[in-house]
Amino acid sequence: MEIYAFVPDRRRRDLDNILKALFDAMEHAGVYEDDEQIDDLRIVRRPRMKPGCLAIVITELESGWDDELGDSP
Repeated sequence: MEIYAFVPDRRRRDLDNILKALFDAMEHAGVYEDDEQIDDLRIVRRPRMKPGCLAIVITELESGWDDELGDSP
């Protein structure tokens, strides 16, 4: 999952604070059953944009995608 955060103003904010509310809303909307299903996550601050928004890209990972990495712990 990639999340692009277009913040509305110059106020300082921690991007990780966005995640809990976003994940709960996406779970409630039925995007996934539980946010524990998210295995790959990237969040990027983008240029300011009024009123501010999040752009979300979700990519389903193929089963066995981590076989290339070798044995998992």
